[in-house]
Amino acid sequence: MVTPALSMSAALRLALINRHLRALNPASVVEVGCGQGAMGYRLARQFDYEGYEPDEVSFASTHAHLTRLGRGKAVNAPLPESPPQVFDMLVAFEVLEHIEDDIGALAIWASWVPGGHIMLSVPAHPERFGPWDRIVGHYRRYSRESLTTAFESAGLSVVSIEAWGMPIGYLSETVRNLCAGSREPSRDMNADTAQSGRLLQPPAWLGRAVEWSMAPFALLQRPFRRSNFGTGYVALAAVPE
Repeated sequence: MVTPALSMSAALRLALINRHLRALNPASVVEVGCGQGAMGYRLARQFDYEGYEPDEVSFASTHAHLTRLGRGKAVNAPLPESPPQVFDMLVAFEVLEHIEDDIGALAIWASWVPGGHIMLSVPAHPERFGPWDRIVGHYRRYSRESLTTAFESAGLSVVSIEAWGMPIGYLSETVRNLCAGSREPSRDMNADTAQSGRLLQPPAWLGRAVEWSMAPFALLQRPFRRSNFGTGYVALAAVPE
């Protein structure tokens, strides 16, 4: 069975994400903004998984992957404010920066995982906000300090914030900014966000090839994960009961 391809950036984040998953071993995981489903497919193989994706095109891809796997559930909708059930962990990869009220979103997300954890990834360094950020509907990039403040303002406790993307993430980001060029964002942030999960994504048949090609760079970035060198953060926060 072919494993759907992660983007280069997602493949770089994967080692950090998997380390937290192994340590916590949640029985159930809910994903906010599951995009085209490459990460959701991997999560559904290991855990009781449910993913929410409002974009119809991306949802169709996720649904097809999960149907082929025979595990997991995808919902073509934003995450509801009131959870129909609770989970052990909520994950949101490259989502929080698309939400204007990020603290409010974190508070809603926390209601889905009382006593559990939220794991997310975000782009790093506000001063690096560039053409790509503008066309894909980002409201912001994060520093360690601003991400910590967002978590704590939502009543969460920071477990770890780790940097990823040193050094190849800088090249990847440069390429994305060049691709964005002088394109202007639309006047609809929701539309920009919806198409962000589909831009520059590798075809599904590449599967493990992207992960293998990124594996040496994933090792190179490891010594920098507690630094501010890199283009993004993977963060883990604990949710009170």
